[in-house]
Amino acid sequence: MRRAALLALAPFALAPLAPAAAATIELAPFSRAPTGAPPAPWKLATSPKIARHTQYDVVPLGGAHVLRARADTSYANLVHELPPGTIATRLAWRWRIERTIEGADLTRKAGDDVPARVCALFDLPLQRLSAGDRFRVRLGRMLFDPKLPAAAICYVWDAKLAAGTWLANAYTDRVRMLVLRQGAPGRWFDESRDLRADFAAAFPEESKGGLPPLAAVALSADGDNTGGHALSYFGDISIQTDTP
Repeated sequence: MRRAALLALAPFALAPLAPAAAATIELAPFSRAPTGAPPAPWKLATSPKIARHTQYDVVPLGGAHVLRARADTSYANLVHELPPGTIATRLAWRWRIERTIEGADLTRKAGDDVPARVCALFDLPLQRLSAGDRFRVRLGRMLFDPKLPAAAICYVWDAKLAAGTWLANAYTDRVRMLVLRQGAPGRWFDESRDLRADFAAAFPEESKGGLPPLAAVALSADGDNTGGHALSYFGDISIQTDTP
């Protein structure tokens, strides 16, 4: 799977004496957007090597406006950037799939497709990485995308793997995946994830330096590796931040 996102650069520090307070930030909501193109600053991130792109649009469903993702042997992410230095401790959303992808197998590159995915893209400082990982991230930025994230967690929906399964992405271990849902098409599910705990589980060594800023959130459905098709929906997405 190929991923693209813009990274924030500035570090974040809590005020030393003031207690942190939680603030909930709603990313550009689909529920209040007109039908059609996703609202700004959501934007499409694609790969020039893939001709077919997953289609995203806002549609009415069940009396509310939601985001529809249609994958047809295609790939593309829908990305929402965040202000530099954003420390997000929780990510919440709702989603639904209409069908799983025939032939998907997240343990192999040839099967690396999902009907729905929500990714947290972190601005992890490169000095927290091993020398080998620093080299690979820099090479990836040089060859593919200068703003490639150094660490990402993707929450996925799968037909085979049990909910609660962690695994590295088949293309790069800088992306760790957590299966949240298995099967169950046609039903809405509400999710709320503790990003600090999940980052520690996904990247135990890198997490010793604390939770890095969240650079962006990405949504996607893809079928480019298997030649598969997917239809899924996403409701509004919010993050909870620590503010002094």
